Amino acid sequence: MATILIVDDEPVILDVFRRFLEGEGRTLLLAGSAREALARAAEPGDIDVALVDKNLGDGSGLDVARQLKAAKPDVEVILVTGYASLDSAIQAVQIGAFDYVTKPVSDYDALNLKVENAVEKVRMKRSQRELVARLVESEALHRGVFETSSDAILLVDAESGRLEDANPAAERLYGRDRDALRDLRYADLLEEEGGEGGPAAGIHAAPGRHRRADGTAFPVEVTVDALRLHDRGLRVVSVRDMSERERAEAERRELEQNLRQAQKMEAVGRLAGGVAHDFSNVLAVVLGYSELLVRDLPATDPRLRECADGIIEAAHRAVGVTRQLLTLSRKKLLRPEVLSLNKVVQDLGKLLGRAIGERIEVTTALQEHPWPVLADADQLAQVLLNLAVNARDAMPDGGPLHIATANVEVPQALRELSLPAGRYVTLTVRDSGVGMTEDVRARIFEPFFTTKETGTGLGLATVYGIVRQAGGAIRVESRPGAGTSFTVYLPAADEAAARVAVSVPAAAPRGLGETVVLAEDEDALRTLLGRVLSGSGYQVVSGRNGAEALEAARARGGRVDVLLTDLVMPRMTGAELAEALSPGQPGMKVLFMTGHTDDVLVQDRLVDGDVELIQKPFTSEALLAHLRRLLGPPRVAA
Repeated sequence: MATILIVDDEPVILDVFRRFLEGEGRTLLLAGSAREALARAAEPGDIDVALVDKNLGDGSGLDVARQLKAAKPDVEVILVTGYASLDSAIQAVQIGAFDYVTKPVSDYDALNLKVENAVEKVRMKRSQRELVARLVESEALHRGVFETSSDAILLVDAESGRLEDANPAAERLYGRDRDALRDLRYADLLEEEGGEGGPAAGIHAAPGRHRRADGTAFPVEVTVDALRLHDRGLRVVSVRDMSERERAEAERRELEQNLRQAQKMEAVGRLAGGVAHDFSNVLAVVLGYSELLVRDLPATDPRLRECADGIIEAAHRAVGVTRQLLTLSRKKLLRPEVLSLNKVVQDLGKLLGRAIGERIEVTTALQEHPWPVLADADQLAQVLLNLAVNARDAMPDGGPLHIATANVEVPQALRELSLPAGRYVTLTVRDSGVGMTEDVRARIFEPFFTTKETGTGLGLATVYGIVRQAGGAIRVESRPGAGTSFTVYLPAADEAAARVAVSVPAAAPRGLGETVVLAEDEDALRTLLGRVLSGSGYQVVSGRNGAEALEAARARGGRVDVLLTDLVMPRMTGAELAEALSPGQPGMKVLFMTGHTDDVLVQDRLVDGDVELIQKPFTSEALLAHLRRLLGPPRVAA
């Protein structure tokens, strides 16, 4: 049970302190003046901690603190002052205060902790005094307490600093037996050796660093009290190992840093996802009108056709940038396809140059006829981009970066990579940077592990996840000062690789009068889609959002064959529109348009054959082909 005296001449503050400090195992005594505080001190019983206001109406809090300590030698005083200053700190030291706090108190948890530490100090002081008294009275009793203490206890000669005795906890702590410790001076235990003589008395819970027998240093908390025994000056030194607390604190700081970095990445991801969504709508309009323009251009004017083809080609390159943004935001719809790893490297060429800067000289050695792989092209591009950026950071002064692809036969399983035997296509990224130690190399794929001051620790972890998801593995070879080489293994696919630019076919699949309800909040895109669908044989009912499209469909009446709707719209989303329209339209197909998909309702419905999704931006022909596939072969109405 701890007794705490609170002295303040302001009743409100007195009551606030009482409410925040009361709790199990504590007895609170309240005094509203210097006189009342000294009367409390004159009463029998111990006072462990006293919170004393520096300026009291009927006297000085400093005088009250001195008289309290004279009346109750064990009491620890926490001085309460109106402002923090060097004077306050000096006055607190002069009266032997444990600590001081300033009003108004903004952190009562910190105050509570100071009180608890003061209580603990009093308890330790009393415990040590009892221990010393029992040492004098009974060697047997002294040995019992001395031997069983969980803290290391050292008896040190005050003049020479020689260790007179040590308990078993000290033997375990320092890795030396008692006789070996008795041959040492107290200074021999310190990480940095001090002067002659023993430690000064009156030290309480002071931080420091000591050494074990093997030379390793570790953090400690030291308390030193004076002991007179047969006219000899001794020091009773209690040493507490703080390694676990220091390790826990370091882990807490690391977790906080990782959390801040993850929050930053989440914010960047959300921004990238929003930009990509809006950009996708613009690109869909550009692609659609460009294709319509190509159809109407006369074949006799190759110059105009060349210009239109250039617009389409540029739009397709912009589509690649949009997909990079979606990959960053982690909202990209994964589309594994059979592709050439060479094309991934070539398509990323210009973006890679901008990402790593002009000081990095990129060379490539691409397999002449690489086997195809089955993977998401944008995710493979992210793998290459992350590896290249990692190489750039390893070469702060610039240098060569080599990228290569190769066909590789693995005759036997590679156990260190958990890679079965088979045919693989490799992507190698090699730099001439600072390299890595073995300890760093073993941890580089751990989430949040980074050796960079501003790194997130997510880049290489993402690379590892993508490669493993594609059924591959990644090998890392590195030595300090000798650069680093990453080799990605991807299983070869059976089909021929083909990822060509979408051309405009002479005749796209047409409709035969089927009714399409179109909902799209982007006006230009809705107008374009309406024109494409109407010109391809479909009856179109459109709206600027889900609510408007639903109202238009119900006003028109009749059968709806397919709902073509954007996912994200004001007033009513595409998923909500589908739910509202479906009950009255049995057999209605649904084709969602989106720049990304993370809607749980949509994901659940995609397992249904009547619901599909097309990712923006798309070409008109891709849309018509998707509609035809969803509706089934064209049929003439009866």
